[in-house]
Amino acid sequence: MPPDPIHFIEEPSRARSALQPVRLRLLHLLDTPQSAPQLAKAIGLPRQQVNYHLRELQAQQLVESQDHGRVGRRIDRTFARTATSYVIAPRALGGAPIDPQAVSDAFSSVYLSAVTTRALNDLAALRRVAAAKGKRVPTLTLETVVRFAAPADQRRFAGELAETFAALAAKYHDERAPQGRSFRVFACGYPAVPAAAPTESDRLSPVHEGTV
Repeated sequence: MPPDPIHFIEEPSRARSALQPVRLRLLHLLDTPQSAPQLAKAIGLPRQQVNYHLRELQAQQLVESQDHGRVGRRIDRTFARTATSYVIAPRALGGAPIDPQAVSDAFSSVYLSAVTTRALNDLAALRRVAAAKGKRVPTLTLETVVRFAAPADQRRFAGELAETFAALAAKYHDERAPQGRSFRVFACGYPAVPAAAPTESDRLSPVHEGTV
């Protein structure tokens, strides 16, 4: 069975396990199934140490193993990641979350960070509950890149977007619907970061602190 595309890590213990340097290196190497001896050779550590870290990763459900029978006195066993990528929900890193309502400047990067942090924490919880029920989380995602010729165009675009956004919300919002379901919808924008070739650090790490 192929690994899940993404796992959210909400628990501090899982985050610590994933970010421990040796285990982070092992997670990178396990983009394809490998045995403990193969991993030990790749990172230059004794097999006993590698087995210890693999057990810890497996206890946190970050890797899984598959037995292929015995080879002499040894069990032929391979390990693989349980997900293609892992996203660490901000709440797993501790600290008090930022309440967007407590940020006075709605056009600041702090406000955008607070909103996206809340979204990541909410998505992690929603995915956990949905997975337990064998369901998917209904979401809506729109994304594009707009190249503005001048700052004035950016301001006009923001104004029109705000008006359209408010009109659509007013049109479809029904506070009295008995079977209604509330969705949190937000639109945001920030300067596009140019695509760059992956660095060595990027290649080593399949674990990311989440961003939207």
